[in-house]
Amino acid sequence: MSAPHRRPSGPRRRPRRAIEIWLIALLVALVATVQIRSEAEVERSLVGTDTTTLAFLIDDLHRANDSLAAEATDLTQRRDALQAGGSSAADQELTAEANRLRAIEGLVPVHGRGIVIVVDASSLQALDLQDAINNLAAAGAEAIAVNDHRVVIGVAIMQTPNGVTIDGALVPPPWTISVIGDTNRLAEAADLMTQQMHSDRRVRQATYRVEADVAITAVITQRPFVYANGS
Repeated sequence: MSAPHRRPSGPRRRPRRAIEIWLIALLVALVATVQIRSEAEVERSLVGTDTTTLAFLIDDLHRANDSLAAEATDLTQRRDALQAGGSSAADQELTAEANRLRAIEGLVPVHGRGIVIVVDASSLQALDLQDAINNLAAAGAEAIAVNDHRVVIGVAIMQTPNGVTIDGALVPPPWTISVIGDTNRLAEAADLMTQQMHSDRRVRQATYRVEADVAITAVITQRPFVYANGS
């Protein structure tokens, strides 16, 4: 009686294991390549960016993460309060939210702690003013006005032959920029901005001061809906 025939396992298992190892190595190499390219792309995108902008970008990222976490907690607490308080609490919450949105949209005068920046310069462009507004917004500005003209999202800052305009109104220098918000963050941003302006030959003066109560009385004229209709 002949011995039972055994299938040779070693030679067949080795190629299969080799293929698995090769595939794993290929995946690791692919992941490493993608990561290296991603890092290189990020580094390439930051080439030429000045240190002030980088500082604002990093600070804005950290604060955005903190703000999202705080907002999630706040929304949870508001939801719980509304559920426990009934319709009266809901009405109060809706009224407070409506007032807050009107302030954000620049429809009502506002006042509060903040800073005032004065920039006296010649030949500054709309892009220079827009950069300053963006830096202040990144620093947490809640309300901004330039030479008594309210600046909110959607308000156009344009360069014209006669100079810089805000929402169609000419704003010749010197610029007085009134800002309401966290004075620590705004003062830090203003300090960096004015230091950078001092190196610009067009700028004759660039100063800022912290005030306990900055009043912004300028408002945006509410525009009627033209294209959007209720459904």
